[in-house]
Amino acid sequence: MSAAGRTRPRLAVVGGGQADVHELFDTGSLYGRTYATLVQHPRATLTELAAHLECPPELVQATLDRLCEVQAVVRLDAGGRAVWDAHAPEALSEAEARRRQQDTARMHAAAARLGETFRSVRRSGRGDGVIVPMYETREIIAEFEDLHRCARKNVRLIERGPYVCDAERSERLFELKSARLAAGVRYQLLYQDTIYQDPDRLRHALAVTAAGAQARTLPDPPLKLIVADGERATIVLHNDERRGDPMGLRIGPSPTLDLMMRTFDVLWSLSAPISVNPSEPLDERDRAILTLMGLGATDDTIARRLGMSRRTVVRRTASLLERLGASTRFQAGVQAIRRGWL
Repeated sequence: MSAAGRTRPRLAVVGGGQADVHELFDTGSLYGRTYATLVQHPRATLTELAAHLECPPELVQATLDRLCEVQAVVRLDAGGRAVWDAHAPEALSEAEARRRQQDTARMHAAAARLGETFRSVRRSGRGDGVIVPMYETREIIAEFEDLHRCARKNVRLIERGPYVCDAERSERLFELKSARLAAGVRYQLLYQDTIYQDPDRLRHALAVTAAGAQARTLPDPPLKLIVADGERATIVLHNDERRGDPMGLRIGPSPTLDLMMRTFDVLWSLSAPISVNPSEPLDERDRAILTLMGLGATDDTIARRLGMSRRTVVRRTASLLERLGASTRFQAGVQAIRRGWL
């Protein structure tokens, strides 16, 4: 497949920036509103859509052009006049889910190939010390602590089991992260989804998030990694077959370090924001709201279907988004499914 064939469809946001296809299911964006309007009013003209959306026709036209580019809607000729219709929402969401699975599979395959290369690195310091293996747990932990301590701008971190730190060392690393956050260091923390079953690590994750770190989760990140200021990195590989300690690699400025940062950025794009209050029970009314949100229903529709006031729906929806750590309704649906709430 060519590089162009692997490019992820994106929507250009009015006023600059980019938006993912999942914004189709976010009725807070113009793309989501336009798509939802076409779901409810198929084969609509530009004038009809502009009236429904209460937007200038030229803005609606630009939005339709982008939606056509990502194959979310289609332009048809109806007796000499142009009309637009929406493609099936389920087909779009399933295609996006398959694409994400393929991205994750490619990332795992790339990590496996890199692992073979890393395991071939000898203790002789091949590469003039750019990549240096570490064979003792205490050395790896000391390197992690040093990267936290020396970072001045940002830290990218992937945490996943099995963990090499005991409870005391984990507490020490948590305090170190908190201190660096207070010093103005920006943190991006990517956790394995199993953190929700680990009360102590989840408590630490939520605490540093409250202190300003960005935290996300992914079902199965392929490696453990820390990168400080884009200048130094350490990764933890599988346990060495000859001894119980894991093997680590200290990586200096090099193409390998650049690859590690790109790998992190791809994994970050596939992840979801960490949930807050994940253990708090979900009542049937909230579950019904989440289900209707996932179907693209507006607040007014949800209120009518459930016999609630619109104000109550808005309040409960905002609470659900906060609990799920989501910024859009689509993200909320993904997180709810991961938590087993739907």
